[in-house]
Amino acid sequence: MKKNRDQLFTRCEEWKLFRWTRVSLPLRSMRWLVVLVLALGVITACSPSAAPQTDVEAPAPTEIAAEQPAEETPAEAEEVVIEWWHIQNTDPMMSLWQDMADEFMAAHPNVTINVTVMENEAFKSALQTNLQAGDAPDLFQSWGGGGLKQQVEGGLVRDITEESAGFIDSLNPGAVGLFQVDGKQYGIPWNLGMVGFWYNKDLFDQAGIDAPPATWEEFLTDVQTLKDAGITPIAVGAGDKWPAHFYYSYLMIREGGEAAMTQVAEDLDFNKPEFVEAGNQLQRLIDMQPFQAGYLAAPWDAPDGESGTFGTGQAAMSLMGPWGPGAYANQAPDGEFPGTLGWFPFPLVEGGAGAATDAFGGGDGFVVGKDAPPEAIEFLEYITALPQAERIGAAGTHLPITIGSQDSVTDPNMQMVLAGLSNATFVQLYLDQFFSPEIGAAVNDAVATLFAGTATPEEVTEAITNAAQ
Repeated sequence: MKKNRDQLFTRCEEWKLFRWTRVSLPLRSMRWLVVLVLALGVITACSPSAAPQTDVEAPAPTEIAAEQPAEETPAEAEEVVIEWWHIQNTDPMMSLWQDMADEFMAAHPNVTINVTVMENEAFKSALQTNLQAGDAPDLFQSWGGGGLKQQVEGGLVRDITEESAGFIDSLNPGAVGLFQVDGKQYGIPWNLGMVGFWYNKDLFDQAGIDAPPATWEEFLTDVQTLKDAGITPIAVGAGDKWPAHFYYSYLMIREGGEAAMTQVAEDLDFNKPEFVEAGNQLQRLIDMQPFQAGYLAAPWDAPDGESGTFGTGQAAMSLMGPWGPGAYANQAPDGEFPGTLGWFPFPLVEGGAGAATDAFGGGDGFVVGKDAPPEAIEFLEYITALPQAERIGAAGTHLPITIGSQDSVTDPNMQMVLAGLSNATFVQLYLDQFFSPEIGAAVNDAVATLFAGTATPEEVTEAITNAAQ
């Protein structure tokens, strides 16, 4: 692994250009855990001399002991197997991850990487089963936050602070902080993102809408305009619950702002007027019936789900992270989105305490299981080294977090998200990752009842509070 990168950030001449502040913390005990600026490292260009070394060294040959008979051959390196679970189940990232695994194995003939690819919800279920049995994969998808803290407390993951010291400083510090507990590193991030509205400009034009909405009232007006034009305004995968929680979470941020999100992390009391009002505003949208048929049972990524409905031009908008365009293209005819794709941030709620520059998002990474071999950390170094990060950026579906990789983001869709991140003054981590898994599940479940019309906004906040306390 490469050393001596401690001075990397002091060489970044553009550091002063960006206006980022602290991020809400996943846990009460870590109130100001940094995503301090979720996209700081992504958008800050460093000088060439500060770029991290990225070549991967093959293991040194095993030396022959002096007393070993001359006719014997050197001992072969011990065979190592790495079990790697990830959720990039569509191209280009599915193929790119496999390519990187193959490259690492070619450079390390004694290493076998068994790649297990799963859809998001299937992954969560399978991982929970394995963790309950004490059998953690060597590397597995994680978003950090409350779930990681529980895994650390359960002794299911391992501290890689020392092993990652040689390359950790080449990564966005905000993203790195998401995978720390009590100052120790348990995983490595590989991307960061912000949730916003992807929209079909052609359908907006067809309805006579010439610009995306800036406020919630304008948004609701546009929803009605699309309906009047015979266009389904929004696709949502409410069957998976987490896509629906994006709406409620964003409205909580818009109504309460950073102060309210910080306070709820401390007291776990969701029975606050601003959060009830977030539910009221979401109820206004739901009452307009803006979603596709069967949305309550629809998954996120399937032909009959959110990605399929939007990706085939059957709805005008989809509230999703930067992975959205890749999923839409996979569902679209011939892999081509039927129209011109655009992006805009979640609208401002006038009268709320939140700012238009308050964002909602998070990052993906891989946590290291308790019994993982050292080669697993070497593999994480390889996939986050600058050449590999640039391949991720060039793929056009995610925003890499390796410093110096921002120039690889040339896809117009990703550049729109990057611009949104560059304007963010506060970033809230996904609520179902921000809190413990139990509280996160309670948020998703309660919001699902609001979408289904079986609970009021007051009952939603009460249900989440009861689960949290």
